[in-house]
This record gives sequence, structure tokens and C-alpha cells, in this order.
Amino acid sequence: MNSRFNALCVSGILALASFLTLSAQADEWNKRTEFQFSAPVTIPGKVLVPGKYVFEIADSESDRNIVQVFSEDSNGKESLVATLTAIPDEMSEIPDKPTVHFEERPSGTPEAVHSWYYPGEKTGWQFIYPKDETLETGANTTPADTGR
Repeated sequence: MNSRFNALCVSGILALASFLTLSAQADEWNKRTEFQFSAPVTIPGKVLVPGKYVFEIADSESDRNIVQVFSEDSNGKESLVATLTAIPDEMSEIPDKPTVHFEERPSGTPEAVHSWYYPGEKTGWQFIYPKDETLETGANTTPADTGR
């Protein structure tokens, strides 16, 4: 009887451990990344006011280039701001922390988020802007820290 109880306890612990491991990998799948912007920035079709935002890959096995952007209020509640199509973009070095690159914009307008990179991965996601939203010189990018 005691050995059955021990076996049941060990099985329960292993099942719980595998469940906890799966939940810890969720951020790896959707690349969930939090950013705090201290000034307005733009994403295709939207201006993001200063605040906390979450970027993540939409839950789709067939298309891993759909990015969802959520705003986060002071209570931690998230609201979907935009669902964007992106294209893969590669950095020369692998970032060790979440990274955003910005496009330069005309004076007096917010910088535009050009691309976003998940820590530890060389390939990120470049946002696609309509032609009338981009500079005539193309994408001049400058890396920025998450504490913009």
C-alpha cells in the first residue's frame, strides 16, 4: 500500500512538473515581449502614446509573421491595439535583451518602430509600412533599448 502511494505521489509530481514546464515555454512560442515607451512612437497605422506595450506573435502555426501589439494599463490589463503583418529581419549580432529598432521620421513626428527582436534570436520581425508612411531614403534604423 505504501509503495502504491509513493508511486502515485511521484506520478503526480511528474505530471505537475511537465505542466509547469509547458507554461514556461509559452513566451518562447509567442515571443511575448514587454516594452515601455517614454515618448510617442508609431507602428503601421497607429501612434502609440507613451506607456507599456506587449508585442507577441499571433497564435498561428501556419503564419509566424503576424505580430499583435497590446497596450497595458496601470492595473496590468491588456487591450489589443493592432494586428500587423511583418517580414523576417536579421541582425548582425544576437541580442541578449528585447530590442526595438526605429526608423527616423521628419522632425516633430514620432519615431516609427522598424523592427523588433526577441532576446537570444538573430531573426526578428520588420513592420511593413504603406509607402506614404516611409521616408524616401528607405529604412534608416537606429537600435533602441526597451526603456525608450
